[in-house]
Amino acid sequence: MQLELVWSAQLPLHQLRPWLREQLAAHGEPLRWAITAVESNGDQSRKLKIEAVVVSSDK
Repeated sequence: MQLELVWSAQLPLHQLRPWLREQLAAHGEPLRWAITAVESNGDQSRKLKIEAVVVSSDK
């Protein structure tokens, strides 16, 4: 799956990984994920492009 997420300027770097895992968990159990691009926005936030493989528990 591919996601685009906005990384707020208020979120420090050391909290980025837990925040990303939380965002991915909304879609299932993340097996593997990577940040494939980072784009700066004018408001000091950044747009992250994420590629991930998740296992869904939907039956």
